[in-house]
Amino acid sequence: MSLYLSIRPTQPFADIESEVIEDDIKIVRADGQIVGIRLPESEMVLKLPELIERYEIPPHLVWARIRGDDDIELGRRAFKR
Repeated sequence: MSLYLSIRPTQPFADIESEVIEDDIKIVRADGQIVGIRLPESEMVLKLPELIERYEIPPHLVWARIRGDDDIELGRRAFKR
């Protein structure tokens, strides 16, 4: 399953272009600035540190987009006695 990480907002009339860089990973730019990363397989999140460094993307913009599901053990029903 592919993942798209939108890392910056885009203006409606921005000049948008995309570039396949390696292994079908796509970098999306708007007005010359990287605004998104498309990974063809979810396992490719392991390549993010390398991409962040190579393309000088602020790490906090990328890692803020990676989220997991809510932990059901933290809910009230998980602690029934």
